[in-house]
Amino acid sequence: MIEAIEISRLVTATTGEIYHNKPVIHSNTGVASALYATSKIVFWEDVIDKPDRSVAALQYKFSPSVTWGDEFNYTGTPDPMKWNKSIGNGYFGWGNNELQYFTGRSENVRVEDGKLKITARSESYKGFNYTSAKIVSAKKQRYGRYVINAKMPLGSGLWPAIFGFGERHKDYNMTTWPKCGEFDIVEVKGQNIHEVNYNVHTANSYGASNMVTLPTNVALDQFNEYRIDWTPDYIKWYFNGKLMRTFSKNGKGYDGWPFDDYFDLNMCLSVGGAFVGTNINTDVMPASMEIEYVRYYALMNIKNSAQLINPVKPVLVPASANISLSQSQTFRVTNVPANSTVHWYAFGNDLVGSGASGPQITITPAMLQAVGAASGSSFEFFVDFINSSGVSSRATRAKLTIQ
Repeated sequence: MIEAIEISRLVTATTGEIYHNKPVIHSNTGVASALYATSKIVFWEDVIDKPDRSVAALQYKFSPSVTWGDEFNYTGTPDPMKWNKSIGNGYFGWGNNELQYFTGRSENVRVEDGKLKITARSESYKGFNYTSAKIVSAKKQRYGRYVINAKMPLGSGLWPAIFGFGERHKDYNMTTWPKCGEFDIVEVKGQNIHEVNYNVHTANSYGASNMVTLPTNVALDQFNEYRIDWTPDYIKWYFNGKLMRTFSKNGKGYDGWPFDDYFDLNMCLSVGGAFVGTNINTDVMPASMEIEYVRYYALMNIKNSAQLINPVKPVLVPASANISLSQSQTFRVTNVPANSTVHWYAFGNDLVGSGASGPQITITPAMLQAVGAASGSSFEFFVDFINSSGVSSRATRAKLTIQ
């Protein structure tokens, strides 16, 4: 039986910290089926150790100078104008059964000596045996080149990662992964000293590991340059300037290519989890992932206007509502162009798969009971649409409070 997850979330604007408490798990009757925990295969155009084959129609140009980034040429907490901190253990250990508690403490995340240092520690903290940190870019980008110089910690059970989430990810309080899209600029298994993971996750391809073996003279625990070139047609991964892998647009619509949305940038050091296992080498702790710089170069030429994100934002009515457990509530959406597919997100799901699409959705007492709603709880509902050209809109939200 798949289970539904209720997440408590508190945003502290002054510190840029997002608190994610451990989930309260309820039995489910099928209304809130989850997307997580089903593996599929990613199909790659594998170009390891091969020349970068130029295709005239796909010649994209990037800004010659940095348009966003951080050189970490200061001391103290990561720049709050550029980075937010994720706090807690998320749902199911950030969706991966990770064992650490992410904090905002200087012991776990700090800028010093010209570098960002994210440090994992073996210590008892808030009911967990390990602490570490995650920071997320305050700015979302759409296409572009990321160049990141990083030094990875090694040791069994360590999981340093730099990756992007699509804007439909909804801050971990909705289970919209993997449909929202994810690209992994680099992930490392601490026990594998000569391998890196270059991956994408979509509704059609997720849960798979795509490890690349590096030359034996490469030391991941030294500084190396990790780069992706992200365009409307492909994502390319580079290691110290050498092309390693290419993922191309596959003609399967949003489920196969969600990478026309805006994406944030996540950088974290996890301990344990589905990717690295639970055999933790505590002798190497404290262990740090160090970032010397993050440089983003905007894409300068987009081939046609249809690749621009749809600026239309749907309108939800009402924007908030209060009901009892015995009442129903209908939400309606307007400002949606004709021939568009409306996506409703509620109780951790994109409800299109459950047959809920169109101008309205009704939350019934049976649905509230199925997800274990209690008096005093509240839920957010999101709605967006994909137009007839396959271009996604901005999302908007409403809030339902149970009295």
